[in-house]
Formats: sequence, structure tokens, C-alpha cells
Amino acid sequence: MIINRISVVVLFASVLTVFGFSPYEEYLQSGRQTHVALLAKVKTVKGTELQNALNTLKAKKAAKGFRKVKISEISSYSFEYKSNTWVMVYFDYDGDGYLKAAEAFESVSQAKVLTKFLTAHPRAKRYGTTWLQMEWICYIAGSQKKGPATSKFAMVTKIKPEKEKEYRLLHQTVWPGVVDQMVRGNNRDFSIFIAEIGDEIFEIFHLDYVGDDAEKDGKMNQVDPFNIRWWKHTDACQTPLPGVDGIWKMMDKKL
Repeated sequence: MIINRISVVVLFASVLTVFGFSPYEEYLQSGRQTHVALLAKVKTVKGTELQNALNTLKAKKAAKGFRKVKISEISSYSFEYKSNTWVMVYFDYDGDGYLKAAEAFESVSQAKVLTKFLTAHPRAKRYGTTWLQMEWICYIAGSQKKGPATSKFAMVTKIKPEKEKEYRLLHQTVWPGVVDQMVRGNNRDFSIFIAEIGDEIFEIFHLDYVGDDAEKDGKMNQVDPFNIRWWKHTDACQTPLPGVDGIWKMMDKKL
């Protein structure tokens, strides 16, 4: 009995040494795969120059370089705001240091070529990179279906500055019913990222859909009682981009 109690104490102590004090830190300390979104502003480019540069990220020549730095499942999206184009690169990252993801991405030759079409986010310059690694504020694993996603997409909106604290607290304690509906709706690897552009706070989510009937699953999500109650809280914290019908704007898939 004494031995068992000692074992429990030792096990509990070891757990305390592994995990942090916040859900975010606990996830990073767990060693599980992380998901990264990088943001930069596009310079004035001719024709398809930017798209061609982005396409090289998926070329066979790039695959070896990205594998070496433990980056996989790369996709890219863009959105327009106040006559500027912002581009995001999203990927899975298995490197040891989560905050090294932007540096790791930029170390690959194809990514280096891409940077000449971009203007660094002001905060990225502080870290010596062109791409800003956006703040990862929420992650829901969702469906456990294996294999490639049926589709991937990203959406963007803004957070009201006076509601930022409330929005962050909501996503530190996402309701179990909302998480369950992510699973029922065949959604996987849902991530929310935040970054400031000037004095405004932008929010982007990225999602893998792994079902075979997006229309059916989408309708089910819209009428789910948990989601409806949840959105009453989150919608009040957000401001849509100009000209958008609803809260979220679908981003243009580039890759």
C-alpha cells in the first residue's frame, strides 16, 4: 500500500514537471504536433509572379527541404484589405521549438525566393523574419478520421479591441458541446490565429473538412443548439471586413 502511494506521488510529480499552467503551454509541453500560420503583406507584383512562387512550395524539389525542417501539409490563402493583399501560409510542424517555425520555413530555398514578393509584418522584423508567426489561440482536434482532408479552407474577420479579453477567455474554455459538434460535422484540426495589422486585430481560422457531404454537415452545424448559443457570445466580439455578408470572409485559396 505504501509503495502504491509513493508511486502515485512520483507519477503526479512527473506530470507537474511536464505540463504548464495554461492550456496553450500544456499543449506545447506535450510534444504533440503543432499547427502554424505565417502572415505577410504582398508587394506589387506582375501577373502570376506570386502564384508561381507559391506553387514552388508544393514542388518535388521543395519536399526534401521541408521534410528536413519537419514541415508538412503546406497550404496558402490570401485576403484583401484597404487596397493591400495579405497572404498566409499554413502548415503542420513537428520541430522541437514551436517558435522556430517561421525561421524553419524561411530556411528552405523555395520559401526564400518567395520572400522577395513580400513585405515583412512590422512585428516579424523584430524576430528577424519576413513572415509573422501568428498567435495560436485555439485548437480543436475534432474528427479522428485518418487520411487526407476532403477540403481545406481559411476564413478571416476582425476582433473588437474592447472585446479581445472576452474572446480570448471564451477560447480558453471552449464548450464541450461545441467541440462535440466539430467531431459530428467531420471537421479536423481547427485552429484560430490572431495578429494585429496596424491598430486592428485580425483573426483567421483554418480547418480541415474530412466528410463526404459538406452541405449536409454545414446545415447540421448551423442548427446545432450549442453552436447557436456559442455564436451569440463570439459574434458580439467580432467585426466583419467591409462588404462581407456575415461575420467571416472566405480567404482565397492559393495553394
